[in-house]
Amino acid sequence: MARLRIDNVEVEVGAGATLLDAAAKAGAEIPTLCYTRQTGAQASCMVCVVKDAGSGRMLPACSAKAEDGMEVDTRGDEVAGLRRETLLMLLSEHVGDCEAPCTRICPASLDIPGLLRLMSGGDESGAARVAQRDLVFPATLCRVCGAPCEKGCRRAQYDAPVGIRACHAALGEGMPERAEGSGKTVGVIGAGLAGLSAAFTSLLRGHACRVYDEAPVACSSVRVRYAQQLPAEILDAEVESIRRMGAELMLGRAVDAAGVVSTCDAVIVACDAGAPVAANVFRADEHAMPARSVANGKAGARAAEAFLRGQQDQSSRRYNSVIGKLRPEEIHAYGVTRLVDDATSEAGRCLGCDCRKAVSCKLRQHADRYGIRGPVKRHMDRPAIAAIEVLGPVLFEPGKCVKCGICVELSRQSGGGLTFAGRGLDTRVELPPGGRISDDLAMRCAEACPTGALAVRAGEERP
Repeated sequence: MARLRIDNVEVEVGAGATLLDAAAKAGAEIPTLCYTRQTGAQASCMVCVVKDAGSGRMLPACSAKAEDGMEVDTRGDEVAGLRRETLLMLLSEHVGDCEAPCTRICPASLDIPGLLRLMSGGDESGAARVAQRDLVFPATLCRVCGAPCEKGCRRAQYDAPVGIRACHAALGEGMPERAEGSGKTVGVIGAGLAGLSAAFTSLLRGHACRVYDEAPVACSSVRVRYAQQLPAEILDAEVESIRRMGAELMLGRAVDAAGVVSTCDAVIVACDAGAPVAANVFRADEHAMPARSVANGKAGARAAEAFLRGQQDQSSRRYNSVIGKLRPEEIHAYGVTRLVDDATSEAGRCLGCDCRKAVSCKLRQHADRYGIRGPVKRHMDRPAIAAIEVLGPVLFEPGKCVKCGICVELSRQSGGGLTFAGRGLDTRVELPPGGRISDDLAMRCAEACPTGALAVRAGEERP
């Protein structure tokens, strides 16, 4: 047995235990990329570095053995700084988008590739739920939005941008499932697009919601501004769907802002009316751009949600890796695999520029944790884009690979599959000439991959 201290917490571990094992016993959370229990330590990324206070050495926690009498620091400034520098180095070699250009441009952050994959796969009800969740007013926005997402669509470099607006306009209603009731009540002052989007998002999180407005009808300013292109029945139907979800619309009466604040657990002000300054009061401003109003409403609801859960709102601070403009010589490599799956439907023309593991990617999660915001400064030219490889049900994007070795070790344990090739900066993961990988092994590699380099083709659902 070895007795040691991890961040001043004394623990005892068995012979052969690593510092990662000891840290877990002490309740210290250490980031990892190249470690899984099945493959063991690959000791290739150094993201799990900790400091041995006695010797002053920096050690990889995943492989360094716990020794009797050690004093280990897992969260000091020096340790955090080294982890951050390591992550910056890995990200400087990373070639891939966390979010597709169209999603980044969309003011309401619609998961466009995810929606289009569902549509092209025949799951229109699933696509409708994504549209409703992200846009709140999908039928309204397809008539009043200028479709900035289509201006950023990379498909235009091959022929023409995907008709994104027309795709979600063709979908019917698809109400997402509400979370279990929280017992909390959110009050929203203002029944415009921002206010109702805040209400909708709060309802999805399981909160009760009351919406207050002096106007006799919801979204009165939008009705006037877009009278020629937005039929009243379209907007009415979408307002009604929010009411059916459980929103209590209290329209056409004077609003007592102080009373709302005193009777609700959280309040979102989505109009010009003033409200008392309080910890439970948040803003969601109406905007001249309708999609921006929806985005503001969702952001206000997320801030209120974080307050109600006693957490910090991190939703708008996620790290985003961005490829940027494709070089002329890269256009073919980028699209060669993506275009193979081109379908005759408009949704099927999407190139799928997003990361299929944008939620669970550990590299992105660690970047968020250590305060890294894009774009990362590169000290050399960005690595060239390599073509995506199809491994049965899995896509392999070499540019997102951090060469952790997990998939190579899983392949070795299975008697064949992926392997390392090349040396130094030219090291890469690939199938050897004539090599094959079973669907089962490919799926296990995708599940264990810490980034989106190996991911299931359908991608993961985003919250």
